[in-house]
Amino acid sequence: MQRSFYLSKLYIRLIISLFLSISASFLFISITNYRSHSSRFIDRSREIADRILLIIRTSENCQSRLKYLLQSWISTDYSKQSNIYLTTDNISNQTNSSIWNSFRHVIQTNCPTTHNIFDLCCKTAHEFELFYKLFSTTRSDLQWMCRFDDDQYINLDNLYQYISQFNSSKPYYIGRTSVPKGVKVSNTNRTYQFATYGAGVCYSRALLQLLHPHVVLETFPKNCKLRSRPDDAYMGYLSEIILNVSLTSMNDLFHSHLEILDKSFRKFSLYDLTRMITFGFAWDRYKLNWLPIIHQLIKLVHQDQHDAANRLWLFLRNYEKEHPENLTDQYDQSCISYQQIRNQTRLLKMKTTIPPKEKTLKKQI
Repeated sequence: MQRSFYLSKLYIRLIISLFLSISASFLFISITNYRSHSSRFIDRSREIADRILLIIRTSENCQSRLKYLLQSWISTDYSKQSNIYLTTDNISNQTNSSIWNSFRHVIQTNCPTTHNIFDLCCKTAHEFELFYKLFSTTRSDLQWMCRFDDDQYINLDNLYQYISQFNSSKPYYIGRTSVPKGVKVSNTNRTYQFATYGAGVCYSRALLQLLHPHVVLETFPKNCKLRSRPDDAYMGYLSEIILNVSLTSMNDLFHSHLEILDKSFRKFSLYDLTRMITFGFAWDRYKLNWLPIIHQLIKLVHQDQHDAANRLWLFLRNYEKEHPENLTDQYDQSCISYQQIRNQTRLLKMKTTIPPKEKTLKKQI
């Protein structure tokens, strides 16, 4: 009887030992596979980081914005800027030279500084020209071109991870849908979507090769004007109508300053913010000096300091609600051109609101 009891206990121990051994083996395999998968994922992201051209567009009138980029998502370490190119119409003498020296690659396009169709498309043509020049000379390994504006926060880690899911040998046109209903093509029943440049746009190498004859500097601005479409809208026309490449719309990851913040910014959770690729800052509510704050918030999450991150996020979300005075009579102080337009508008408003008697009196004087 005792012998039978002893054998039963021994049998149970053997079963438990075998179960634990099998569990440990599965756990080890799972961890190994996870690490292997994570390692491959990180390797793919790093590979993309080396093979993606990032273009940031600024303007002579808006170069005060650049300091906020350097305080947030663009490192001042030249070794981390190898794939980042800054393009500008002109280099302003009023901009601190130390800011320019903080960027490894600066391209001056000499396009007009205004914001009309021809001038915007001139700048866009230079961006494509930069890609083709690099690709045909020193950077034949480039697989993507992504372009952004100077009033955006870019989460580079998220961008690289997202883009690494796509095959650059296939044509991809990726961004945020600008007009949900689409844009009608003149004299036809066809419509097309386009990605707003204000949220950032990415083109795969295959699509860039197809676009090449259509985006040359000599003809692209003229064709934009002929179609009466700004650069981003005309790129949608070329991609979807001419080349039959549909927009890969990622509205939850790409965000621009054109969004109504009361309906977008404050509805986001901390999780939403940390998974976004681009984030636009509308000057009428959240100025660009918030970029370093957002960058710090994302760093806190990556450092697992969730309590501090949640407190900061709560403050950011409530800021608009608690400061309604910031929503009236605001203008983009980071751009000289907007200041000039605002002053002209205010002057015109003053002239049109002068009472009739005062106008008559002024004429007599």
